[in-house]
Amino acid sequence: MKLKLCFLFIFSCVLVFCVINIFHNIYSENKQEEIIDSLIEIGNVKPSSEIDKISQIDFSKLKEVNNAIVGWIIIDGTQVNYPIVKGKDNSYYLNHSYDKSYNSYGSIFMDYRSNENFSDLNTFIYGHYTSNGSMFGELKKYMEESFYKEHPFFYILTPNGNYKVDVISAYTDDALSSSYNAKFNDLNDYQRYIEKIRLKSRYSTDISVNYNFDKIISLYSCSHESGSKTERYFIHGVIRKI
Repeated sequence: MKLKLCFLFIFSCVLVFCVINIFHNIYSENKQEEIIDSLIEIGNVKPSSEIDKISQIDFSKLKEVNNAIVGWIIIDGTQVNYPIVKGKDNSYYLNHSYDKSYNSYGSIFMDYRSNENFSDLNTFIYGHYTSNGSMFGELKKYMEESFYKEHPFFYILTPNGNYKVDVISAYTDDALSSSYNAKFNDLNDYQRYIEKIRLKSRYSTDISVNYNFDKIISLYSCSHESGSKTERYFIHGVIRKI
């Protein structure tokens, strides 16, 4: 009898915990959507179809909400339409939203060691994998060549201008593989890196890279393909001003 009561008590506790967790996730998701919708309105963010001909996003107003906002990313065919922030480390925005409120969905954020103007040879941008596809939950689409062919580039919008990022490589790899590298000894080292990540890609692209001038963006998020806790999605692209 005591064993049965103990089992029922444990089961009840687990059930309550699960229910609380579900409601917490729903609250976080809804709150995140509200924040992002508000920022889209504040920044006067236009649809991607108008990017080539629109004026800049109003980053001055966005920075009044959070001065850490350094850009905006849009990937057609996904839910990715978010500000990019840069923190003092790579931990804070894992669980804080764009208004600095705690949120398990976090934010899309630039590596804190990178230059805000995307002038580094390789700029990493991070975001959570989510089951509902928000944040970077749909980066997995780039693992399919058919999706790439329909969406061969994405956009990075900044206070200094708008950029198109042509995808050159997409694959999964370990979190701390040699792909996770943003610092290079020289241009020859950088060239070897580009050649290496292109070989890792699940499909080839015909995008040329000028190692003397071109910079790249690397999107980085958890992957659940193999079940490994250290597997990550890597999406690399050449960034060029529109």
